[in-house]
Order: sequence, then C-alpha cells, then structure tokens
Amino acid sequence: MIADVVVTGAGGMIGRELCKALARKAAKVTAVSRQEVSLPGCDGRVADLRSPDSLHGLLRPGTVVFHLAGRTSVAGSVHDPCGDFEHNVAATVQVLNASVAVGARVILASSAAVFQPGQPLPLSETALKRPTSPYGAAKLSCENYAQAFHASRGLDVRVARLFNVYGPNMRKFAIVDFFRKLQANPHSLEILGDGEQLRDYLYIDDTIAALMAVAERGVPGQDYNIASGQPTRLVDLAKLVADVMGLSDVRLTVTRKSFPGDIPQWYADIRRIRGLGFEAQVPLREGLVRTIEGLRRHEFDQPAPGSR
Repeated sequence: MIADVVVTGAGGMIGRELCKALARKAAKVTAVSRQEVSLPGCDGRVADLRSPDSLHGLLRPGTVVFHLAGRTSVAGSVHDPCGDFEHNVAATVQVLNASVAVGARVILASSAAVFQPGQPLPLSETALKRPTSPYGAAKLSCENYAQAFHASRGLDVRVARLFNVYGPNMRKFAIVDFFRKLQANPHSLEILGDGEQLRDYLYIDDTIAALMAVAERGVPGQDYNIASGQPTRLVDLAKLVADVMGLSDVRLTVTRKSFPGDIPQWYADIRRIRGLGFEAQVPLREGLVRTIEGLRRHEFDQPAPGSR
C-alpha cells in the first residue's frame, strides 16, 4: 500500500488521473504543478521543479514520487531545445537529488522517443536507444541520470517508459487532431505522413494500473515499457475514430510529410511489465468511445467565442 505520494505534472492528463486514483485509495497525495490545480482528496502545490527548493518539505523517507512533469512535444523540442532541456532534464535532476537526500522512491516517466528508429519490432527495454529529437535526447538523459543516481547513491528509482497514452481528458496528439478535423469536415480527413506509421495505444486507466504496478512491485533501477503491446497503423486509427464518431464514407488522404524527430514505427515488447502482473484491460475501440465522449463534453463545455 502506497501511503505518501507526490505527483509532479499533476496538471496533465496522466497526472490528474493518477492523483485521483491514488486519493481514492486513501493515500496522502500532494499534487505538484506549474499552475494551481484542484483535485479531490489532494493537496495542491505550485512549484517550478527547476528550483532546488521546489519540493522542500514535501518529501520524507518512504515517499513515492511519480515524476510526470515536463514538456511533451517532439516538434516543440526541435524549435526550443534549450527550454526542453531545462524543463525535462534540469528539473528531473532536481527531483532525483531531492529524493535521494531523504530516501524517497521515484517512478520516472520516460518516453518511447528514446529509441532509435528502424529497429526490429516490438521494442524491448534493451533495444538500442539513439533518439532523433531533442525531446527524445532529453528523456534518455533523464533515464541515464536516474540510473546514475541509483548506481552511485542508492536511489530507489524505476523508469516507466510511456508509448502512446490516450483518454477522455487528452487535448493534443493524433486522436484529438482527427476528432477536430472530422468535427469541422465529416467527409474527409487528412493524415500526417503516409498513414502507415505504427503506434502502441494504452488507455489512461490501464496506464495508471501500469504505473501502480511499477511503484508497488517494480525492481529498483529497472526500466519498464508501458504500452499495450498491440501495433496500430495511423490510417486504421483514423478509420476507428471516424467510425466511433458515427461517420461513414470518410475520404482519407495522406500528406506524406512529417515533422523532424518523428519516429515512423514503434510498438512495445511488454513482457517485463507483464511480469509485474499487468495486463491492459481496455480494448482500443472501447477506449476510443470513452475518449470521443470526453472530447465532445470538452467541446460542449467551452465558452462561445466572445463570452467569458
């Protein structure tokens, strides 16, 4: 039973849902974010994690830190690599340093962007890591710092390498892009790239379960792929989104263009996380039904242009 938890990045989709899930388990949860966030059963804390004092007074021996904070845009990292480094690498080092000083445990969220493209699939934890974007380089640096803190200072840190997380409260990435385009034009949909990109989608509830498995049963110093293990072509995802939205005869076109740092194909070997008793429970179509419902609620809840 995890009793004392700090979640960084509590304002993001994963952070919010993790905080709520932990609070339901009666854990003492401190939700840390760059902006004020109010979540039921959680204590909020506004902090800039790049500051050495950002977690002062929050960590104690045995505290479990889910470090989810950071920038998540591959394209954004290409345009602002220094900012990406500061918010991802520099902030992570501060979290690791504060945690080892008091004997806290860290669950570090990483990304499949650390992998070199073109490797045999599925990607295991031992696959070659040679990122093609500043974002991927930053996340790999965070992983390396975590391993260094574990080896040199005995920090109990476990890496949770996320692939493609989705859910009702997401506000960006391909599913949201498809939804918005089809809302605007239900007859045609343009897909970035050639549509043959492979992704590995894991619903938010399953993601939370996987993170909890790593925190409760994971091995210190170990890394875990967090994914479904099921590949999905982007063109098939687009068809599923259209079908869930009740649309038929949607004409799909591809741009055959991408953005710097994009990885064409990935999906995960999840045998290691399965060894902790994890198995995804929500099929992609069911997860998309829930996600589209959430996106529709969000669109409906937005104020009309010019209103307050």
